[in-house]
Amino acid sequence: MIADARLMSTRTPKSQNQPPACILVVEDDILNGFLMEETLHLAGHQVLGPAKTVPRALALLETCAIDAAILDLQIEDDTSLAVARRLDNLGIPWAMTTGHSRSAIPPQYAHVRVLTKPFSIAQLLNLTADTLSDAGSRLVPAQ
Repeated sequence: MIADARLMSTRTPKSQNQPPACILVVEDDILNGFLMEETLHLAGHQVLGPAKTVPRALALLETCAIDAAILDLQIEDDTSLAVARRLDNLGIPWAMTTGHSRSAIPPQYAHVRVLTKPFSIAQLLNLTADTLSDAGSRLVPAQ
């Protein structure tokens, strides 16, 4: 996944019409986190993170208001499921990325949107737009 201005033209109408939002990214791989952050910034969103650990992601949730989150399932030697539970409790929509098969995701999260790595910029932007649409509320433009 490479995020640059030329490739941003591959955005679908769905992502082009998406209002700016604040999105938490939880990703422990430095390159993947950077590319996700850069892609979302170029799409006009504000990015919180990437949080590389579960404790950091949980701390960010307590200090910053977000509109949605994208979580890598496997974070270091842990999973991001504690973050997912907290997001559910807060009513914040989220999606998941993983390098594993979908069967690695617990059954209670079978309804969650999942993007399998590697993925394209267009796939990430579509996932983001779909996740934000799950919020069912207006978003205040990111500043």
